[in-house]
Amino acid sequence: MKSFLLVLLSSVLLFGCSDSENPTTCGVENPLKDLAWLKQEIENAGGPNSSEYSFLMQASYQGQTVFFFGFCNPLWNYATIYQDCQGNRISGEITFADLSNQKVIWKPANSVCTFS
Repeated sequence: MKSFLLVLLSSVLLFGCSDSENPTTCGVENPLKDLAWLKQEIENAGGPNSSEYSFLMQASYQGQTVFFFGFCNPLWNYATIYQDCQGNRISGEITFADLSNQKVIWKPANSVCTFS
């Protein structure tokens, strides 16, 4: 009986909780909808002359989540602005090599950008 209880308790501890069941970013389940500042930035990125070239990335920088827009139009020269979970700009010289876990989290339906 004791061994059965030990196995049952072990199973509950091993399988009962999982960090990946409800992953959160910036304390919310869906930053695109739940972070008001980010939702507004996405709406602004959908301008008539640029939407098909824009996309939004999420990454980790020095242990914190950051967001930044990218553009795939080869004729544009732009500066990347990195923002934290509250929408504050992160200052300093940041390169793409400083970022980990980079992923595209939004692009418009008419996007011409390709990712490999």
